Amino acid sequence: MRILPVLLISVLLIGFGLTACDQGPVGRFLRRRLVETPARLLSNLSRGQLLGLTLVLLLGGAAAFLFEAEGLRLFSMAAPELTTWVMVFDVTVVFDMAVLALTLQAVASGRDLNRILRRVCQTVAARTSAVGRRRRTRRRRRPRARHPDADDAGPGLVFA
Repeated sequence: MRILPVLLISVLLIGFGLTACDQGPVGRFLRRRLVETPARLLSNLSRGQLLGLTLVLLLGGAAAFLFEAEGLRLFSMAAPELTTWVMVFDVTVVFDMAVLALTLQAVASGRDLNRILRRVCQTVAARTSAVGRRRRTRRRRRPRARHPDADDAGPGLVFA
């Protein structure tokens, strides 16, 4: 726990530097780097990203509380990836994309199912109606009478 006094002293020195050297070049540099830049970056965060970061911090706190030092090691290895993921993808956008994908899949499968059912019904209707028509329209034809001069043997070997 030696890091806590060092961190506290650093914060106090930065605060003293911001108040004592407010109008000089050092004060402007400190204000630009330590106040304006973080404020500009934080103003770009959306509500979903803030909720995601809060969730990541709660996850880290739970890991530290439940697993003590091992939880802190585990969280310190996973925190950069989790934070990057939360900052890159807004959680609400990811949720909206998941809902949209499920909706599109349901609509597409419903359309495919309707299309398949229509095809099956049309095929069954066409086959049943075609079978009934064939039975009604098929007539017996009389065999043709053979001509007396017809050669039953056929043309023979014409090409030889």
